[in-house]
Amino acid sequence: MTSPLVDIERNEGSNRENVMKKASSLRTWGPAMIAVAGVIVLNGALLGPFGNRVPALSDRHLKARRLGGERIAKISELEHDELADFKRGASFGSRNLSEEEGGVMEYTRRRHRVLNEYTHVDVSDQFTSFGKWTVSLIYFAFWVFLMFPNWFLPIGRPGIALGGGLSMVVYRFILEQTGHGPYFDAEKVIIMEPLFLLFGLMLTTVYLEKMERGGLFDKLRESLDDPVNWKRAAKIMAMSTIGSAAVMNDSVVLIFSGVVVDLCVRNKVADSLPYLLSLATTANTGSALTMTGNPQNILIVSLAYDDISWVEFASNMVLPVLASTVLNTIMMFVYYGSELFPGSSGLFENLGIMFAGNRTPEMLAQEHAYYARQAAAKEAGYDDDVGDGSWSVWSRLQVIIVVGFLIFFALGYDVCVTSICAGAILMVVASYKRQHYDPRPDRTEYDAEGNPLPPKKVY
Repeated sequence: MTSPLVDIERNEGSNRENVMKKASSLRTWGPAMIAVAGVIVLNGALLGPFGNRVPALSDRHLKARRLGGERIAKISELEHDELADFKRGASFGSRNLSEEEGGVMEYTRRRHRVLNEYTHVDVSDQFTSFGKWTVSLIYFAFWVFLMFPNWFLPIGRPGIALGGGLSMVVYRFILEQTGHGPYFDAEKVIIMEPLFLLFGLMLTTVYLEKMERGGLFDKLRESLDDPVNWKRAAKIMAMSTIGSAAVMNDSVVLIFSGVVVDLCVRNKVADSLPYLLSLATTANTGSALTMTGNPQNILIVSLAYDDISWVEFASNMVLPVLASTVLNTIMMFVYYGSELFPGSSGLFENLGIMFAGNRTPEMLAQEHAYYARQAAAKEAGYDDDVGDGSWSVWSRLQVIIVVGFLIFFALGYDVCVTSICAGAILMVVASYKRQHYDPRPDRTEYDAEGNPLPPKKVY
């Protein structure tokens, strides 16, 4: 008969071996490489290995191109009043101009003047075969670098993207000088509207989070916590979907990643990956709902803003976003069922837990530990960590500002000006709260024995 201590040492040794065992490269990179190979094979089968199966433009697309060219020509021929433009300033107001004011044509003329009359012109037919293939190879190489940023130089994806853009500008100049490509003006390709909108959305999101205690994000942190694992993941998905559609997916993921990890640590979750993936995947699907949800939508709409309004874009994307969200939720709950439904025997018991209110012994133990921890925190006087469920005046003020700038989006006002104004208002509110209402930070310094030191004189 062996000693229990020997059994414990054997179990610890086996657990240590399991922890030290590293996943193989095939298991780590195999799915990604299979997906890349599948995309290449599918494109080759549909479009041909050399692009010789690319279908011709339909009559509808040819008509849209012709009408677009006619509109650009009419806009270029429109006369403008320089004094009126100067009085109007750099902005161009709402896109809903009346017929007496000139309608959408006048709005388009004003907008192109603000954007230095940038218009997209297709010059792909002016490249030689050498220029097309080399540009494609450079683009594909930097795409691989972005997918696997740690394979080469550890400069991160922002550095890789910046290097790719600069390399393409230099290479386009080389193609122009050698006769393999058309004239290229890099300054006119930079569209300022998406940059302004990204700045405004980042400003809005950051100062929503900067409100700290008593703000809207503080309420969101409290509402995400739940003793039941699958409910906690569902709340994270719902918050990420709505938040990324309202502001932008990048800022939502950036700010709430720390909140999700903090929730996992607080509830002693063994694997935080399901909750982080719930945040990331639903941020991508939810951001497709609005034209301000992600940088791709912002860029697309900035080139066709006269034809697509904020409400029209959202109404067209409701069904695809809803379908992808439901599919993503099902996949997450099925793939990570063992973590989200501890103690469950399978899919049917998971459905009973979700829709019939059943509980496993493991889930009951988690709920008891959760409420016991809350009771202990209240007894110890840590009421801030528990939360009383009330809305402070600051959180209500933030809700009013956010709802207001979404209403202005829907009414057709310029999204760049609206988002920057909302961010500036939130910045002033957060600064006022910190200056007049937040407690002053304790800057007292102590010696080795714990005695407070006198404050240093400032000259």
